[in-house]
Amino acid sequence: MKYVSTRTPGKTFDFADVLMGAYAPDGGLFVPLKVPRFKREDLSKLEWLPFHELARHVIEPFLGNWIPQDQLSQILEETFDCFKSKAVAPLYQTASNEWILELFYGPAGVYQDFGLQLMARLVGRELLRSGKRALVVGCTGGDTGAAAIKAFSGMQGVTVIVLHPSKGITEEHRRLLMGTNEENIVNVAVEGDYSDCHRLCEQFFKHNNKTQQLMSFNSVNWVRVLAHLSFYFYSALQLGAPNREVAFSVPTGNFGALYAGYIAKEMGLPIRQLIVATNANAGLHDFLQNNLYSRKEIRITNTPSMNVSLASNFERMQWSVLNRRGEKVARNMELLESEGSIKLDQDEWLEARKLFDSLAVEDADAFRTIHEVFAQSGYLVSPNTAIGLRAARASRRSLLIPMICLATTHPSKSSAVVDETDALDVIKGIGTPPGLDYRCFSIPNDVGALKQLIGTLSTDTESRSL
Repeated sequence: MKYVSTRTPGKTFDFADVLMGAYAPDGGLFVPLKVPRFKREDLSKLEWLPFHELARHVIEPFLGNWIPQDQLSQILEETFDCFKSKAVAPLYQTASNEWILELFYGPAGVYQDFGLQLMARLVGRELLRSGKRALVVGCTGGDTGAAAIKAFSGMQGVTVIVLHPSKGITEEHRRLLMGTNEENIVNVAVEGDYSDCHRLCEQFFKHNNKTQQLMSFNSVNWVRVLAHLSFYFYSALQLGAPNREVAFSVPTGNFGALYAGYIAKEMGLPIRQLIVATNANAGLHDFLQNNLYSRKEIRITNTPSMNVSLASNFERMQWSVLNRRGEKVARNMELLESEGSIKLDQDEWLEARKLFDSLAVEDADAFRTIHEVFAQSGYLVSPNTAIGLRAARASRRSLLIPMICLATTHPSKSSAVVDETDALDVIKGIGTPPGLDYRCFSIPNDVGALKQLIGTLSTDTESRSL
């Protein structure tokens, strides 16, 4: 299996390059050169496999000869053995032909555990082979960072920098991020909202000349997308695929899980409908409804992990609907960077509309859905999951096709959003004495400040080796 960039598809990359990185050298995202496709009879053979073996069949074609089959099976078995449910991703029926896919049984209780638990194990194997160290950097509204910390805590040869915004993060998320004493985890609060934090992280990756292995734990890393394929295939096969079509509704911020659904469809899974469910930060919904994709001010909501203005994986979707024309994707992304908004050609936008339906859900509607579902079935969902449910009930194309709503967070994982994080240790300049152990650092929204902080931490070779 070879990979290309969404911007200059002429050059190919191996899976190891994709795993141990973030953005392609030209600033684009890695995508598979060719998507493997299952025949109907091949899908039928997967139905009764244990989850980890099903995942191996689905994921293995994307890894090429990077790892022997038996080792991949072992890694996947270890990955999913740490989930609290033996089913890994059980289904729960809430209404006629409406199902909740529970993705919150991983160590951090969020769907990002699928990608990050697998990523940590694959990274560990690659570092053991190469003898190198890795610096893993990413940004979070709470959930992704908590999952990254669970996955990489205490891991030899890996240092993790977790950026989170000072505004719009819940007290629960802040507590989860600060709840580790592992020396290889560094929490950094960035002044601003998640959009500011995300942009800073992107700038750091695209303007960093460090020679060491630098990779992302966000869904710009292809492995995050790849791991999601397992629960799409598992749930669809449980509900009658390949002999029956299914539909999915996905609460989303950065579009990673949804893009995985698109790839699953390209692989032959009979997905009739994919619904993009956003909160009030409706960038993806506005694009699908009006063909306008633009940078907007973040609105504070009760689903902070979905508070995204520009979705990371929108570039991958563009590449698909633009028929893999990397030069056009590159022009669009340059225009988005300089002007703050883009429009696709009419036929390209209509192609995106064929692939996805969408709905933006306000907090009040999400909480009404929580009450509605509990009154009807006695089942409690989180605000994130309620957004997917509301979108499914409003946008589904057929009541005869099973609708699978992704439950991305456990219902207990919700609390009030705070305007500013508190109790943070603040670092000023580069004069902090080596060996001083900070619970969390605070920096302005400036890529120079982030580079300076990492450079300072690198001098403390006893407790942190970057």
